[in-house]
Amino acid sequence: MSKALLIMAHGSRAEAANDEFRLLVEQVAEQSHDYVAVLPCFLELARPSLMEALQQIEHQPVETVQVYPLFFNKGKHVSRDIPDQVEEARQRHPHLRIELLEYFGNAGGLVSLVRDHIDAQS
Repeated sequence: MSKALLIMAHGSRAEAANDEFRLLVEQVAEQSHDYVAVLPCFLELARPSLMEALQQIEHQPVETVQVYPLFFNKGKHVSRDIPDQVEEARQRHPHLRIELLEYFGNAGGLVSLVRDHIDAQS
């Protein structure tokens, strides 16, 4: 089964912040060999949107698209806005299996990662 991964950030009015995120996604893509494509998308304020990212892969051999919210907290974006966009994407692209993955802030090991990052700066 061929898969694509769309990593979603909030988006910023500061283009440098959006570029930093795009670079992160490129680096993830370089290490992700299980996907036909690994692309960035933004909830708001930047492009591509989720729908635009789906258009980028529509001619690739993809059956499943995983959407990974790179958000720290389960606020309204994670609990409502992103699921709403994913549901709209499912309706617009019924030929794709679109899966919403757990958001980043729910990841096991996050506390250790934060602690290690702090320790590295001390």
